[in-house]
Amino acid sequence: MKWKLILMLGLVAASFSSCDIGESEFDTNIQYEIAAVTNVEMPATFKFGEVNDIVVRFNNPSSCHFFSGFDVRPNLNQREVRVILENRNSAECDRLAVPQEETLAFTATSNGSYVFKFFSGLDANGQPEYLEYTVDVVE
Repeated sequence: MKWKLILMLGLVAASFSSCDIGESEFDTNIQYEIAAVTNVEMPATFKFGEVNDIVVRFNNPSSCHFFSGFDVRPNLNQREVRVILENRNSAECDRLAVPQEETLAFTATSNGSYVFKFFSGLDANGQPEYLEYTVDVVE
């Protein structure tokens, strides 16, 4: 019985020490960045309880940047929205700003109105600036 236990522990130890997967194409340094919103197509009204599409436009700074998603921060009836890009940091990137658009799906779950603030960059003092929209909810 002791020999089986020792043999099993030896195999487990060998399996941990002998694994070397080497480098691969996936061994890149990934960083997340916020893209400045350049334009928004906002509906005139939101329909209560339904999915409403908001088209968000921004400039993608390089061919190594990929849309990752939206960071939406709710505060009562206000929503701060940021576009998140994944940057794969490669030397083989084209550094041309390419206009891109993505759709934010939003469901109005309360009556009244919503205020959307889309991050559009930093001012001369390093303070965030926003494109702001107020949209009423209809039944």
